[in-house]
Amino acid sequence: MSSAPDPHRRAGIRLATIAGVPVYLGTTWLILAAVIIVLIGPQVNASRPDLGTAAAYGIGALYAVILLVAVLVHEAAHAVAARAFGFPVHRVVADVWGGHTALDVSKARPGASAIVAAVGPASNAVLCAIGFAVAAGMDSGVPRGLVHAFGYLNGMLALFNILPGLPLDGGQIVEALVWRVTGSRARGRMVAGYAGLGIAAIVLWWFIARPLAAGERLDLGYSGWGLLIAFFLFQGARSAIGWGKVTQRIEGVRVVDVLTPVVAVPQQTSIADLPTGLPPVIVDATGRPVGLIDAQALAAVPPEQARQTPVAAVTVPQPPAWVVDVDPDAPLTSAVGSFADIPSGILALYLDGRLLGVLTAARVNERLQSR
Repeated sequence: MSSAPDPHRRAGIRLATIAGVPVYLGTTWLILAAVIIVLIGPQVNASRPDLGTAAAYGIGALYAVILLVAVLVHEAAHAVAARAFGFPVHRVVADVWGGHTALDVSKARPGASAIVAAVGPASNAVLCAIGFAVAAGMDSGVPRGLVHAFGYLNGMLALFNILPGLPLDGGQIVEALVWRVTGSRARGRMVAGYAGLGIAAIVLWWFIARPLAAGERLDLGYSGWGLLIAFFLFQGARSAIGWGKVTQRIEGVRVVDVLTPVVAVPQQTSIADLPTGLPPVIVDATGRPVGLIDAQALAAVPPEQARQTPVAAVTVPQPPAWVVDVDPDAPLTSAVGSFADIPSGILALYLDGRLLGVLTAARVNERLQSR
């Protein structure tokens, strides 16, 4: 599970749309699939030479498909739970790290966050039980082996993801618990991030340091997986700690504390009638913010044409996500996450049909540096 850096970014090959949420196969997932085939194929060929090399590698490909199904069910569970709590869900993606669900949890509360995180591993636990139960009633052979593998992979996904450290789902639960107790989401994120670093260290110990200490020779495939997992955990944990440190510095700051007053200018207004003083924000016929003035284009309009040129002609349209519906007395932390979607670094605050002002990344950064 993750937040969304850009809800409009292309995420790979679109597989389907479920309840309005696009499901993508990330191009990097093909790397993971290739690794699985290369690892599983020779093992199957060695244990069942009667099947032939082609069939052995085909079974390796089926293992990759089994993992893909398990990951997509896991992420779909996150998406369904998030939608149930009213969180916008942008996409579900399967990639080289397994998968992620891009959603907006900026207005989440601890309880909802914990539930959304928990349903992913829970869905894999259910699939694990189903897989083992079905396999138990089958005759021995390749089909039974695949069904058993389906149960085993889901069980491993459930156990791994419930580990109590970010970026894993268990870390999301730890974050929610600390958030609930302390009232600080930033503190919860940092605690879960440091826990994630601890888990990364344990993974390195288990896959590399432990065998070396026992005098064993490292298996390149086994230790390679350990390094990849530890790297994934380290990167996610470090990012979480960084986010928590930055966010903690602005806890207690309200949106209104860094809000820049603006003047709403209808699109049909002529350049000659542009008001002076407050920065202009261009609005449509309903009063909703749609863009900003392009200073270079405005300066290029000849003075004699200013009266006949509408501001729409010198407007830089902004993406829909730049309009943020937030109470000015709300914590600044409820709005800053939206900056990730906006290249201009400017958000228009629009509440109850009224333009309140704009938030700029520059002014927020100034406030951060002053604390």
